[in-house]
Order: sequence, then C-alpha cells, then structure tokens
Amino acid sequence: MATISQLAANFMNAQKSTGPNTKNGKSRSKLNAVKHGLSAQTVLLPNEDALAYKELCQKYRVHYRPADFAEETVVQQIADTAWRLGRCFALSENVFSVGHITGDGNILMGDPLLHAAVTAPRVLRNNVPSLEAVSRATSRLDRTLKSAMEHLAAMQRDRRAREFQNLEIAAAVRKYSKTMNKPFIPSEFGSVLTIEKVDTHIQRQFLINSALAHPKLLPKAA
Repeated sequence: MATISQLAANFMNAQKSTGPNTKNGKSRSKLNAVKHGLSAQTVLLPNEDALAYKELCQKYRVHYRPADFAEETVVQQIADTAWRLGRCFALSENVFSVGHITGDGNILMGDPLLHAAVTAPRVLRNNVPSLEAVSRATSRLDRTLKSAMEHLAAMQRDRRAREFQNLEIAAAVRKYSKTMNKPFIPSEFGSVLTIEKVDTHIQRQFLINSALAHPKLLPKAA
C-alpha cells in the first residue's frame, strides 16, 4: 500500500503536468473529468489538472484490477481520496510558500536558507487555524483511504475464494462426468466457467498436489 508521503509526492508531480494548451482544450478536458461516471460526484477543483486526475484513476484501476461494479466503486473512492489527500499536502505547503513572499517573509537576510528557516515559524504562528484545518482534513482522508483499501482487500479476498470454490466444484463435476461418459456443461449448475478454464484448473491443481507430495520437497524433520 502506498504511504501518505508517496501519495503526496505523486499528487505534487501530477500538478506539474501542463495538460491541454489551448483554451478550448482546457475547458473541454476539465468538464470531461470533473465527474468520474460512477456517482457523478465532483472531484476536481477549477485549478486542478483533469488529465493528471484521470491518469491517477487509471493507475489505481490497473493496480487493483476490479472485477465488477462494486470493486470499481471502491477503487474509484480510493483514487478520489488519494487525490484529495494530495491536495491537502499541497495546500499545507502552499501556506508556507505564500508566507515567504508576503508579510511573514518580510525579513532582510542575505542567506536564502536562513531566511526560510526564520520565516517558517512566523508562518506557522500566524496561520494556525488554516494549518489545523488542513491537518484535520488530512487525518480524516487518511482514515478514509485506509478503510477503503482494507474494504477492497476484503471484497477481493471473498470474491477470489468464491471463484476458487466454484472452480473446485466444477472440476469435481468435470471429472465425475468423464468417468460416467456424460457431457460436462458448466452452465447446468449455474457456473459461468468454460470447459477450458476448468480443465486448466484441474491440471494446475494436479501439478501443485504432485509437487507438494514429492518427498524431496517435504520439509525435513528437526
């Protein structure tokens, strides 16, 4: 699972993307991406990069490979929450950046590093409510992100377990049908599996069981 720092870094890098260059292109891109299609929930702010957001969503879909609409919905929630979490980190950094060019940074110092070191606590002191609000939002989004990731992991575990159970049942029926010289039709007992997939599963399980039963592969007694 990506860390908060990694998500923030990904978001900050995404902000560097220029996206469409023409005015019409930017407008169309923004309108096309502010709604992700699952719940029509507005995600992007007007100044944010629609193409970067779409790319982030696609990366999460490729990573998690949702198998159905329910999983797609949770994956989209993860992507949206990660985007908003990155926004919080960007806002926090922007508070300090603005402080360096406004009143808090109005200090005459020749050394830029020393100027930054002195300005930072002044910005922090004078922007406590804003920074606390960002911190609360960050904590809330972090909890939401972790909860969504855990929920998706549980959903996919359950789905894979059901798929494996269906394969095992279909494999048993397939082998029984062969011994009885009867046709094997997976759809007759509610399975959407193909004969080829069932046969592949039978062969795979046979190889696994054979390998595990091999004396040389068994763990030696202490």
